[in-house]
Amino acid sequence: MATRYSTPDQPDSPPFMVWNLDLNEDGTTPHDKSFIRIPSSPNQSCAIRFRILIGSTASIDAALHTNYPLDGSAYERTKFHTQRFNFNQQTELICEFRIQRPGPYQYYVTYKSIEDCDAAEGETRNPMVERIYRPFSSKRTPTAYFLVDPQLMLGGQPLPLDGIVLQSVSPKWLGLMKDWPAQLASSGKMGYNMVHFIPMQQRGGSDSPYALYSQLDISDDLFEASLERSAKETKLREVLLEMRHKHKMLAVTDMVWNHTAYNSDWLRDHPEAGFNLENSPHLRSAYELDAALAQFSRYLSDLGLDRMVHSVDDVDKLMDEMTKHVIQPLRLWEFYVIDVESALASVGDAWDVAEQLETGDRVELERLSGDQRTEWLRTYLIGERTTLGTRFGRTVDAARTAAVLRVLADSKDKALEQLRSLLDL
Repeated sequence: MATRYSTPDQPDSPPFMVWNLDLNEDGTTPHDKSFIRIPSSPNQSCAIRFRILIGSTASIDAALHTNYPLDGSAYERTKFHTQRFNFNQQTELICEFRIQRPGPYQYYVTYKSIEDCDAAEGETRNPMVERIYRPFSSKRTPTAYFLVDPQLMLGGQPLPLDGIVLQSVSPKWLGLMKDWPAQLASSGKMGYNMVHFIPMQQRGGSDSPYALYSQLDISDDLFEASLERSAKETKLREVLLEMRHKHKMLAVTDMVWNHTAYNSDWLRDHPEAGFNLENSPHLRSAYELDAALAQFSRYLSDLGLDRMVHSVDDVDKLMDEMTKHVIQPLRLWEFYVIDVESALASVGDAWDVAEQLETGDRVELERLSGDQRTEWLRTYLIGERTTLGTRFGRTVDAARTAAVLRVLADSKDKALEQLRSLLDL
């Protein structure tokens, strides 16, 4: 949380809070403050102030960019507003603005940095000339975040966030929306002051509130008759107002825009938005397993299995047949291992042209033993050379492997035999 300072506005008014955030020498946000939370209350005005020390790398032409609407316009997540840093005193630059809207916001800093220029061969360096004529380059810090707490009111009184007593409910189990206030009245009597509705949008084929058919429409089964989108929203607003004023309960819901049902019209129009084997090739093994299980399910009766499980023995029989007809034939382990014969062939081809192992690597190899040497070899020879989504996607670096084996073995045949014993586990 940023440092807080309080300065009086008027003697009879609440103090004006200024939250100071000191940036690093390069304009970045300190690691422990990359996300800051700014408390707020209905009668408390506050501002956030960013500070950079004069003379630091980021002090030249520094500017703050944030998607907090500095001009009072409507919030747009991708629209950033710019405000320059100004001199506050002889030691610091500041950029500050009043906080009036709750929500999560992003910011970053830009500035000019003097580039390092090497003198041309035979040229004499002149520090004074370089200081004047050295070119500038634009720099940008990584994005950081600040969260302004909402100002909640209930029954004419402020409700602090740590005073929320929340109950989660499923709209589809509450029945018609018009009956919600009566059903939730008992929750208010038990001391709950906020109701969390899990998603109430139109559900898909699985009927799960976390697999939506339409993210923009409230579910039809919450109303007595079919209604237009605007009419549904009006009904919801009326119910929430009754809960707030009659039963002293606020409401909140979570929006799961990316939870889309398999039968969604939008997903049919945008198949690229879902997981598939083109944009998520690492799911190939999962896809093959799912397809094999689906095929297995179609022929349960042919295998003498009942589609209904009645006992532990039924589960055991099902698992035995699944292992025999699905797991073993799929050979899923091939997605995680090296093709030994292919690796031996590639290393054999690289043997005669392999370069000498670098001195530092050779010293490290000879110094290590046991598990430490094994781990070093794994990292050095394989590293991140893994292609998920294909069988035998793990490969060795043939040139590096040949160079290492030249140190460990005195002949090509012995080296390849040693490599086979290492890989063929």
